Amino acid sequence: MKGFVIQNANAYMEGVGDQPKQLFLPLWEHRDAQSEAGARSFLQADTTQFQYTVGAKNPAAISPDNWTHDQALLDRPGTDAYQLNLLENYKTNVALYDIWHAAFRQHHPKTLILWGKHDPFFVEAGATAFLKDLPKAKLVWLDAGHFVLDENATLVADEIKASFADR
Repeated sequence: MKGFVIQNANAYMEGVGDQPKQLFLPLWEHRDAQSEAGARSFLQADTTQFQYTVGAKNPAAISPDNWTHDQALLDRPGTDAYQLNLLENYKTNVALYDIWHAAFRQHHPKTLILWGKHDPFFVEAGATAFLKDLPKAKLVWLDAGHFVLDENATLVADEIKASFADR
């Protein structure tokens, strides 16, 4: 293994934005019809489109195929049930965060962090938190939202090659 490339992927609670906290913390604490209702809003078409366009430099340039395809899959009968299970199960990832931090400190993997600075889901504090446990990591801020590759694929590829190319 050469190391980690982390792109808007959280491993610290301080990186969870306000909107996800409002939707998912109640679901993680006690799953019932009320907490599921909040999480269900995450499966709606306007939220799916929002995930792709919020924070983008040029939202009009993001292909609507992205959210249209995702939403078509989300709208299939029965999908909401397993998506809610998956969203609830995310709390098991959060429960492992301390173990991940200890592994980062123990092994010091080479790490490239690429982060959309306008991501409302996994906010900037999540990117900088990695530096507590991986002080030699390279953090690259991108003028983007959650899905940084839609507008920054070439830049991301260049950063990966520069960070991990055999020299």
